[in-house]
Amino acid sequence: MTSFPQEAPQLVAAGRRLSGLAPALRVVTRLRWLLCGVGAVQSIWNLGVQPADLVRFSRAGGWILQGRLGEIYSTSWMQAGPFELLASWALYPFGHQHHAGYIDVGLAGQFLLRLIGGALIVAGVMAFVRYLRRLHDLPDCAPMELAAGLTAVLITVPHQFWLGGHLAQYGVPVMWVVGTSAAVRGRSTAGGLIIGLSAGWEPWGVLAAGVLLVERAPRRLARAGTAFAAGAVLPYLPFLATGRFEMFHLVWTIREETLIGLLFPHLTEFSWELRLLQGIAAGLAGAVVALGLGRRRDVVWIAPLAVLVVRLLLDPLILSYYWGPFLVAVVIGVGLLHPRCSPTRVVLGGALAAVALAQLRYTDNREVPLLAIALVLLVALVLAVRRDEAAPGVDA
Repeated sequence: MTSFPQEAPQLVAAGRRLSGLAPALRVVTRLRWLLCGVGAVQSIWNLGVQPADLVRFSRAGGWILQGRLGEIYSTSWMQAGPFELLASWALYPFGHQHHAGYIDVGLAGQFLLRLIGGALIVAGVMAFVRYLRRLHDLPDCAPMELAAGLTAVLITVPHQFWLGGHLAQYGVPVMWVVGTSAAVRGRSTAGGLIIGLSAGWEPWGVLAAGVLLVERAPRRLARAGTAFAAGAVLPYLPFLATGRFEMFHLVWTIREETLIGLLFPHLTEFSWELRLLQGIAAGLAGAVVALGLGRRRDVVWIAPLAVLVVRLLLDPLILSYYWGPFLVAVVIGVGLLHPRCSPTRVVLGGALAAVALAQLRYTDNREVPLLAIALVLLVALVLAVRRDEAAPGVDA
């Protein structure tokens, strides 16, 4: 269990001063599940067409079930992993949904799916926060579940889920958090396997390997690394065996507004070799946070978020749906707040949520300065967590 310094917690004192609001707060927290209705509305709000990528992914998922494995990665366009393809098919399993013409159908025939899906996303957020709090010796806290759900709807997580069409943007960060949580609790081999398997959504799932450094015992770390490598390769083995695997031949264009475009204006293409350098930098960010925070519970979302921010900063495109993992990490961070958090940590967590909100709703082509701000906030947050909480002991 994490130990805390002996100083009087400022938030507890502030809570006592606001004790008169307790009855109203209890009423509000009991009604927190009504936020699911907000999520449902967001899922059908301003969505006139079906994302084109999701249509193609769902069709490819059907091919997997039909045994047509050699066709999935026969061209370099397909960068989605088998988990994403199968999940897309599960949402849109019918043949008429797998053709280009279905893009123009819009909400027809899927109104109920999106309505229910949006409600389940918000419910899942609050349930996941409760699950993580129990895993990490934090008491059940309805107000923090409310805060997480409210953050999710304020930064429009249900809306963004359907808008982007890339389910990996949500599957990968959830698996990163679960894997890091396992490693923090001493189950480093399981953590390595879970983080490795996250690459089954999209290859960039491997970027969180560095967070396994929360484990300091060499033998356990070696086992975690082996499990990670096995998990990362396993989902793709059936497709590699077909001999038709062109995923690593794709070349991306570069947007002028990205950091890469600003620093290298004459560079016109971004290859997989440059993706490797980008991945190393992002992975190192996660490793630094893991080394800095050790087994402190907040590493479960701060380390993945550090990986995501550096990945986005060095991305040649920074498309809007790339921010999905950022949203997931911030919502979880809000849900894991507790009375002994310093006001500084609360403010920094809120500021990170504000960065996401600003990017999605109030800015255009301002990703680089916002990501730079997020990186500064993360550094400050790591220092605040180190100051607030002593590192738990590490078994040899």
